[in-house]
Amino acid sequence: MTKTQIKEIRMHLVQGLNTMTEPDVDEALVVENCPDDTDFASQLAQHGLNVSIHRRRVTRIREMEDALRRLAETDYGVCEECGEEIGVARLKANPAARLCVLCQSAAEEGLTRCA
Repeated sequence: MTKTQIKEIRMHLVQGLNTMTEPDVDEALVVENCPDDTDFASQLAQHGLNVSIHRRRVTRIREMEDALRRLAETDYGVCEECGEEIGVARLKANPAARLCVLCQSAAEEGLTRCA
């Protein structure tokens, strides 16, 4: 990976982190008490969705921070499963990727890839 590509990926990660850490005014994690059961059920469903979104955001922030740490070290861009380099196009699409395309596909199918 070239220095220009590393710089581009680092900038993409930092921009992504800035976007993910901006406060979200629509994300209310409080369920109000209301006399109507239908309204309460609707609020409860929305609350569950908001909690899921929040958890996913926290997970994604941790992945990006970890990718920035790995980018500063020597193990960034190397598949954790097979040890081969992860394609630059994949890293540009998902800078927090830890597996190459083949190993990621195998992991999603519940298989282990032989190197």
